[in-house]
Amino acid sequence: MTGLPRGRRALGAGLCVTALLLAGCTGALGDPDPEGSGGPPPDGGGPPTGGVARGIDMPGGPQYHRFVRLTNSQWARSVQVVLNLAAPPSLSDGFEKPVAGTTDFTNNEHLLSVNQRSWSDYQSAAEALAEEVTDSEEALADVYPGTDAAGFIEAVGRRAYRRPLTDDEIARYEELFETGAAMSGTKSAFAKGAQLVIRTMLQSPHFLYRTELGEDRKPLDGYEIAAKLSLWLRDAAPSDELLDKAPTLTTPEAIAAVAETMLEEPTAAEGMRYFHRELLHFDRYATISKLGVPNYDESLNAEYEESAYLFFDKIFTEGLGVKEILTSTKGFVGPGMASLYGLSPSGSRVVERDLGPDRVGFFSQLPYLTLNALNDESDSIHRGANINFDVLCAPLGAPAPDIPPVPPLEPGQTNRQRITRLTSACGGACHNQLINPVGFAFEHFDGMGQYRDEENGGLPIDSSGVYTFSEGAKSFADAGELMRHMAEGEQAHLCYAKKLASFALQRDVVPSDLPLVETLAEVSRGASGSVKEMMLELVKKEAFRTRMGGTL
Repeated sequence: MTGLPRGRRALGAGLCVTALLLAGCTGALGDPDPEGSGGPPPDGGGPPTGGVARGIDMPGGPQYHRFVRLTNSQWARSVQVVLNLAAPPSLSDGFEKPVAGTTDFTNNEHLLSVNQRSWSDYQSAAEALAEEVTDSEEALADVYPGTDAAGFIEAVGRRAYRRPLTDDEIARYEELFETGAAMSGTKSAFAKGAQLVIRTMLQSPHFLYRTELGEDRKPLDGYEIAAKLSLWLRDAAPSDELLDKAPTLTTPEAIAAVAETMLEEPTAAEGMRYFHRELLHFDRYATISKLGVPNYDESLNAEYEESAYLFFDKIFTEGLGVKEILTSTKGFVGPGMASLYGLSPSGSRVVERDLGPDRVGFFSQLPYLTLNALNDESDSIHRGANINFDVLCAPLGAPAPDIPPVPPLEPGQTNRQRITRLTSACGGACHNQLINPVGFAFEHFDGMGQYRDEENGGLPIDSSGVYTFSEGAKSFADAGELMRHMAEGEQAHLCYAKKLASFALQRDVVPSDLPLVETLAEVSRGASGSVKEMMLELVKKEAFRTRMGGTL
């Protein structure tokens, strides 16, 4: 529901769709959890549903699955670990992809089901990989350097199952190895046995699913913790080194110590790229298109995307957090973007520049502003709605059924006046108190994100407003002051904490999770308030370390 892809479309038609999508509003800021639940039902009944708590919308219905299928990316990187490949195999590129937009993130448990096509994909991929790595003695030696069946089964099986195999599992695989070794073909007996074992292991549920098999409300075992950490922070199965440490991962401190090291690895930064891409819809930069705008060129789209990624890379890798996301006046500028910022060119690369006092936070930078615009005009509805949804988690609710298209600007009319007149008909608080005030705060930025003091033939711009945050109403003069209010208040920190927890736990986060979200938000609002500190706090909490609800 947040932000439509930008095709080549007329102003009226595009904003008509926007208005239809974003007109409704339900709930009230500060509403408590209507069910008053403290977690999953102890009697094994249906899972708690979402609601509004502490001013943030927490919709959904977590299932607390004990078996969570690997994402396509996790599958590819886990195969790389299991078979000790130089790079993740590309076979997963053809796997069925989850439907984006139905949950906050595509790694959510709701989207990780398995159907007939999935099983067929896994079977074909397992067979192809087993053939590839046993095609020569040299390739097979990269998987396992020895030539004994028992050692091969135990070593590769531990990486595939993310735990040591049981005696029964080893015995069954030894039988399977012998069956494969006796098959016809030109490969050695060891290679033929290994090929059949690999084919089977890569199709096993123990490989394809991350498990949480302990008793409800009891800690996960060390191997399950190692897998949960690695699949989150490395997007891959645990390494042999991490599996060696797994038996010690029984306390919050031990888990956090391992996580702290993993957070400094390049794979953690890659994982947070995935998080921020889905949180703020970076894939949509490639869809930007404008008609009749002389200073727009499609080559800018790639610069916008790289600029956004580099900004959030810096936030994560340099130990920064939500406050800097909202208030930094530095951004990354490409050669085509420089003139739009009013800056001199700085070579052919996208580099960090000081953007000046009018550019407060990421949402005052060109990528966000240009994406949320229509040709050369600002799009206050999308700008306001996306920040409400993605940054403040405001309870906007369902759309109104009938909203007319946005008319052209009239002589002597500002965009603010036009949108106010249009949305006043919806009669709800959604536009008047939530979407419009935030969107109008960015009226100083046109459809190309350029700063301006006047519009429509010299009319002065009014970017002031009042917004009711979870802690109360605050007035602001412009986008910069609004962003500072958000950085100093609690709601944006609660929202980011909720999104981060949802991504890490791979499920919907609902009002029963509020204590966790509040704790993470408190870290975010602290002296340093880094994203890394939030992540370290998260791995120490019961929601991460403990089996939560669900049935076998």
